[in-house]
Amino acid sequence: MPAVEPSMGAGRLKRWLRREGDFVEVGDPIAEIATESATMDVEAPQSGVLVRLLVEEGSAPIAVDRPIALIDPRPAPHRHPRMDDAPAPPGEKGRPPVSPRARRLAHEAGCDLAAVAGSGPHGRIVERDVRAALAERTDDHEQAPDLARNLAPFGERGESPLLLPGVKWEPQAHLEADCNIEALEKLRTRLNESARQEISAPISLVDCVVKALALALHRTPRANMARGTNGFAPARQCDIALGLAVEGRLAAPTLASAENLTLAEIAASRARFMAGRLFSPPHTAGSSLVLDFGDFGVKRVFPVVVAPWTLVLAIGEADNRVVVEDGVPAVAATLSVTLAIDRRAMDEIAGAMLLDTFRQLIENPYGLLL
Repeated sequence: MPAVEPSMGAGRLKRWLRREGDFVEVGDPIAEIATESATMDVEAPQSGVLVRLLVEEGSAPIAVDRPIALIDPRPAPHRHPRMDDAPAPPGEKGRPPVSPRARRLAHEAGCDLAAVAGSGPHGRIVERDVRAALAERTDDHEQAPDLARNLAPFGERGESPLLLPGVKWEPQAHLEADCNIEALEKLRTRLNESARQEISAPISLVDCVVKALALALHRTPRANMARGTNGFAPARQCDIALGLAVEGRLAAPTLASAENLTLAEIAASRARFMAGRLFSPPHTAGSSLVLDFGDFGVKRVFPVVVAPWTLVLAIGEADNRVVVEDGVPAVAATLSVTLAIDRRAMDEIAGAMLLDTFRQLIENPYGLLL
């Protein structure tokens, strides 16, 4: 816990900005702390992997100098360079320094720091500079359909984040299934024990859902359709966009050829995106979308398919339910999933075959290790 004021004896950890397994660099904001007079960012004192969070959000005041997190200084595996870490061209001076709050705001809003003039000491880019640059954006740029960069929080502009300007209704159908994830949760526990020892990103339930959908699409080519200039055509690979809630906004980074990625690689990609290291192309990438509403306590979701995707798989919160196996009732962890399909790209039979294959992979999870 840093002393942000001379008289400060303790501070309250308001919010974590990074998760266990994320890769951080010196100066990256990792938490917000609240004092009697202000809210401040805690910056990473060294580069490495954030291996453990020692203090919970909203806990009692923490004494100055008490450890709040552990960072392993070893280089992060599969490191992707940050956009603002690129070296300056020959003959040019390095980029001006950026405050943690300015960097975080620029990342959330999709603002190019190279085009921002700093007004802080020695040309340092501070939060007010980024806000001024955002205010100067043209209307056309603000209306660009980029999920990762351009969607306002729900209600800020009086529209839902999933309804983009100019989106037209398309004929679609919904199919539902309940998946027993008892075996999957046991497998995840074992994999994450190894991940903790190897200082790698933990594998989440949504990572397993992405892998299962990719394999199911690969095995059900009738449902793996992509949009083309003249209609729909079979996709050459399984490109899946992962819908993530980031600071109240919807981001959709795309995992190309997800059927060829391991669970660890999918988890690492998700962690890099959440840490600001994996930058998504516009939402026009990918042909399938996975949406996870489990963190909001939602049980079932009936999503709407919009271009460029031809199908959307939505999952809710997993919970314990009574199931019947061989005529005997038992309690098992269950996940409800809903598949929405563009009816012009595929029919309900193709969607049902895909959902059945997906369910088999989730309930027999060792197939996800292939």
